[in-house]
Amino acid sequence: MFFYSHIKQSGRIVTSLFCGFLLGIHIPAHGQAAAKVEGGPKLRIVCVSSLSEDHEVVLASKDEKGAWQEYGSVKLRSPFITEWLPAKSGELHLAQRGSKELISICRFTYPADTRRVLLALLPQKEKNNYLADVLNPDKLKLAQGSTLLVNYSSTPASVMLGTRRTNMKPGERAVVKPVPESNGMFRMLVGFADKSDELVVCYDRYVPHSEESRDMLMLFPDPVLGLRVFSLAEFGPYE
Repeated sequence: MFFYSHIKQSGRIVTSLFCGFLLGIHIPAHGQAAAKVEGGPKLRIVCVSSLSEDHEVVLASKDEKGAWQEYGSVKLRSPFITEWLPAKSGELHLAQRGSKELISICRFTYPADTRRVLLALLPQKEKNNYLADVLNPDKLKLAQGSTLLVNYSSTPASVMLGTRRTNMKPGERAVVKPVPESNGMFRMLVGFADKSDELVVCYDRYVPHSEESRDMLMLFPDPVLGLRVFSLAEFGPYE
């Protein structure tokens, strides 16, 4: 649902398009997620949009002789985030089962000496495969109570998390900590400047802040709105 509102900006009234289009996921701290994650390297897949519903993929690698080594499988849907999956450093694939062997539909590299990664999947429907963006929470310093911003669009964006404003260039990522009000709530606003340098708002909500979650706010191109917003809050330890 879309509606128009007016924003007063620098003495002018700016007509802005608000979009009620937010894909949100909240990961509860239940069962395994509430306990410490142990073992070797692991990854969690963040699927913004799957090529098809209940799309089964296999996390795998190839050995020196080209034989597939499987680590687990999962069914993707839109939107969806998996539990932690066992992995290994080096080249990995997401593959689907063919008539004789696995067929790779996504290739990426798991960084060496890294405990956990988040794998953002971006579908390429015309090629029937996925692009992968490997996000390293430790390297990004994505601590609990903070938000990871990623601009996957070609449009410069402006993100307000309370009183904290972050300007995002195309392809840029940043980790910021929202500034809530005394009631623990803050305004989350995403927009961009049009050709007249007037603010076009694509997302505007009043949301609670949690010191226990790691949040992600991903921006994608939209042919009508300019920006489409994907938001999720993830709970649980990375240790």
